[in-house]
Amino acid sequence: MKGFKDYIFDFLNGVNITEAPGMARVIMIGGPGSGKSTYSEIMERKLNIPHIYTGDMMRKLSKTNDMVKDLLARGEFAPTHTVIRAVQERLEKPDTFKGYIFDGFPRNIEQAKEMEKVGIKHDYVIYLDVSKEEVIRRLTARGRKDDTPKIIMNRLEVYERETAPLLEYYKDELIKIKAEGGTTEEIAQTIIDKTK
Repeated sequence: MKGFKDYIFDFLNGVNITEAPGMARVIMIGGPGSGKSTYSEIMERKLNIPHIYTGDMMRKLSKTNDMVKDLLARGEFAPTHTVIRAVQERLEKPDTFKGYIFDGFPRNIEQAKEMEKVGIKHDYVIYLDVSKEEVIRRLTARGRKDDTPKIIMNRLEVYERETAPLLEYYKDELIKIKAEGGTTEEIAQTIIDKTK
């Protein structure tokens, strides 16, 4: 099995390291509060690949970009070109050479198409299936300042309008996971088992 030094050697010698055997490049899809970040963090630890959370990336960007700040404050998504550029920069880091977990990216079909156009690859598409009632319960319980009832309802509407169509877009490769009713560790292990 190749180690980090081997990947760096290949990279410096022009070998295509983005297609290394045994890679796990995972897209995690689910509504707000479905557990994308929770399961991604567990997978990150167990698979030793980075959890790439575009939500955090955009929150950091919103500190210096007023347009992104205003969109996020309303529960809307950042522009596709902004997100794609941030993801491309993140994928240049060596820790992504063995794989990565996209948490909430792509957010919509426009991002999915642009992702393919610029050559951002994936191996698995995981859909975390959680009832709307459970999503609302989880979001109101976590107490983030951007989880007010009005913003939660808007985020659910945005999800239904923008992200839910990805389920049809990826229908031929979609792996559906019931992400409620079991323990967090059990559900995470089910996801990991499906990405081997």
